[in-house]
Amino acid sequence: MALPAKQTRYRVRRRDQQIQRMTAHLRRLAPHLDNYLFTPTIHAFCRVTITLERSYATIRDDSLISAETGELRGSVDTVRKLAETQSRLARELGLTPATLRAFSKEKPVDLAAVMAGQDEDDEPQALEN
Repeated sequence: MALPAKQTRYRVRRRDQQIQRMTAHLRRLAPHLDNYLFTPTIHAFCRVTITLERSYATIRDDSLISAETGELRGSVDTVRKLAETQSRLARELGLTPATLRAFSKEKPVDLAAVMAGQDEDDEPQALEN
């Protein structure tokens, strides 16, 4: 049995940077994740997502049915399991489409204006005076 090729430091660093970039993007997309308690789950989600994308890209153009056995390749089941894991982690992190829609529609609230009874539409006039 041949041992897997050792990854170069460059590839490992590049993969780690990809995870860091994806983590930062998720935290911008879903501000509720900007808490250190979410870090392990976010990193797991990012690793699974990257692995899923690479796995799918590898099998995408190949025949999914083995010519030798006539059965579905085992790699298809692996991709399915990765997709299920990704979906479960997304639900745990609140990254469902409904949650993301709610965050994208939120506007920052000017607490001082609300307490003073001003509408957000009146704010530019108040700044001009």
